[in-house]
Amino acid sequence: MNYESISLWVAVASLIVAITALFVAIGANRIAKSSLSQAKQVADRDQRDWRQRKWFDLYFKTNQAYDFLERFQVLYENPPSGASGVEEARRDWNSLMFLIRELHTMAVVFPKNAAIDELFASTAVFKNREEALSKDRLEKIRNAMEAIRQQALVEPAVLG
Repeated sequence: MNYESISLWVAVASLIVAITALFVAIGANRIAKSSLSQAKQVADRDQRDWRQRKWFDLYFKTNQAYDFLERFQVLYENPPSGASGVEEARRDWNSLMFLIRELHTMAVVFPKNAAIDELFASTAVFKNREEALSKDRLEKIRNAMEAIRQQALVEPAVLG
């Protein structure tokens, strides 16, 4: 065996190693692209789920405010008599206002849209107790709650 023949075999072996490395790199590239695609799908799904949960949280808080206002209307449609009834009415009024402020705190960070505008329009007017006793006000809050519920609906594919 001479030097040229050994050199030829070394060159052939190097070529085979290089071709093998190329195929391995192509395979690794395909795996990386597939992993990236799957990661993007998972991130997109997680972001959709997060958005839907935030809308649901707002819907839940709106429902709490609606239920509390309805209770307030039932309890205080006729003014209470006696000092203890007045004190309880004052506490319930403060609790209602606190709940509405919590609701506004949650809603103010949402993007401007019709559902959020309707919510603020229906709940930003409680300057006096007479407004809290308005059946029309309760209906407006129910309508705002329905608009928010539409945003919070779970996609059918999630349940299937």
